[in-house]
Amino acid sequence: MKKSTTFKKPIFALATFAISASLLLPGAASAAESSNMNDSYSLGSNGYLANTGWAGMNTTKDTMTGENQDSAQSIFYDTNSSFGYNWAYAKDMTGTQYSPAISYGWNWTPGYENAGNFPVQIYKDNENRRNNNSSSSSSRQSQMKDIDTSVSYSTENATGDYSTGYTVFIHNTQWAGAESKPSAIVKLVTSTSQNASTVMENKNDSTATTNEDMTTTTATWGESLGKVSLDGANWDVYRKGMNSDMEGQSNFNTMDGNVYTFVRTENADSVDLNISDFIKNLLDRNELKSFDYVSGVKFGTDVMSGNGKLTVSNWSINAQ
Repeated sequence: MKKSTTFKKPIFALATFAISASLLLPGAASAAESSNMNDSYSLGSNGYLANTGWAGMNTTKDTMTGENQDSAQSIFYDTNSSFGYNWAYAKDMTGTQYSPAISYGWNWTPGYENAGNFPVQIYKDNENRRNNNSSSSSSRQSQMKDIDTSVSYSTENATGDYSTGYTVFIHNTQWAGAESKPSAIVKLVTSTSQNASTVMENKNDSTATTNEDMTTTTATWGESLGKVSLDGANWDVYRKGMNSDMEGQSNFNTMDGNVYTFVRTENADSVDLNISDFIKNLLDRNELKSFDYVSGVKFGTDVMSGNGKLTVSNWSINAQ
């Protein structure tokens, strides 16, 4: 498939958590900003930007230091080519503090939030046709829909531990609701403070790189499944149990299934991806089940510590 990328220095994000979004509609002529938890700004047909955090996280002023005490995190919307989020946390904090993101489709919501053509059924090429014995099988789609997405972003004064990219939710039903738990989660890490391409002089005893053990404040990416080249880039692939990945988060404590993480070997601040390529790769590895559904996609940052600002200048997603 097509795909191109431009390289840059670390920045990134992805996550999973409960959200109750009350969509705010920013005025066309004036900038908008909110530090209220779970506030969100509509991005029209491309989803919404949400100021989300993890269940059970401590976001009180007691966790902040100095001038950070009054504004731990916020989202902003200037124009459709300038929106994003700020964060400010103590450098010695551990665990995911903040996970702002653009959401498209299911995200612990009653349905698919008007995401076009979602959910997307998962299957290998021609598998859907072979497994449908009805008289209408000739009209069935023989290839999984493409989930094309592109994003360009920049980050300012980023410190601490964080990672940026996509989170893809998978369900074993096409009727995912607010209480439905994913059967699997797929992450595409496009940029991270722990990336192997990070300058080595910035490495210290508390950091690691993706070509090592990958022990960080968010534990590890999991068991290595090797490397793969997809959509114009190389990725390290990892697998771990969903409960261990979401340890301490109430939404996930009783969940089965795995989290699969593709970590881009070189950080990028602009990517053009077909998410279905990554899903099919896991199908070929027999890691995912055919005829489950991609129910939702997020792009954002998991923030563990430190400060930063991420601004999105281009964002699109489409399933067809």
